[in-house]
Amino acid sequence: MESFRQRLLESTTKQSDLIEIFSAIDQDHSGRITFEEFRQTIKSLKLGINNDEDIKTLFHQFDTTNNGQIDLDEFLKQLRPPMNERRQRAVLNLFNSIDVNKDGQLTTSDLKTKYATQLKSTKKKSDQAIDHALQNFLNKFDTRGKEDGIIDKEEFVGFCSMLSATIKDDIYFEYILRTLFNFHL
Repeated sequence: MESFRQRLLESTTKQSDLIEIFSAIDQDHSGRITFEEFRQTIKSLKLGINNDEDIKTLFHQFDTTNNGQIDLDEFLKQLRPPMNERRQRAVLNLFNSIDVNKDGQLTTSDLKTKYATQLKSTKKKSDQAIDHALQNFLNKFDTRGKEDGIIDKEEFVGFCSMLSATIKDDIYFEYILRTLFNFHL
C-alpha cells in the first residue's frame, strides 16, 4: 500500500489531482474502479507487485465497503496523507466543544445548544426549517453514507482529514476550522 501511495503522491498531494488520477484509472468512467482496472494500473506503475493475489490484497485494502469496486471516497481515504498531531488535536478539540452532552456524537441538539446565540438571529425561520438546515449541515460530514444526522467522532475526523489533505499550512487549516465553526482553538 505504501509504495502505491508514494508513487501516486510523488507528483501531487492535491485532492483535485488525485481525483484526476482516479478518473484515469476508471477506464470505463463508471465512477468506480474495478479489479481489472486496478490490476492494470498496478502493473503499469511497475511497483514490483506482479502476483494477482498481492494485487487483490491491495485492492481489498481500498475496497472498504467490500462491494468489489473502489469508489472515489475509498480511493481518496486510502491515499490522503494522515493529519499531523497538531491538526488532530485541533479537530478533536473542536469536536469536543461541539459535543455539548459529551455522548461522542454530534446531533442537531448539540448544534442548537452550541450555537444558540447565532440561531436566535434566524428566528424569522421556523424551528422546523432550522432543524432541517442543521440536519443538512450534519449530513455533509457523513462519511459512511447513512445521512442520519448523527456524526460520531470517527466521521467528523474523517471529514476534517479530507479537508486537511487540501490545505498545506497548519495555521491556515486551524483558521478554516475556526471560520467554519466560529471556534477558538
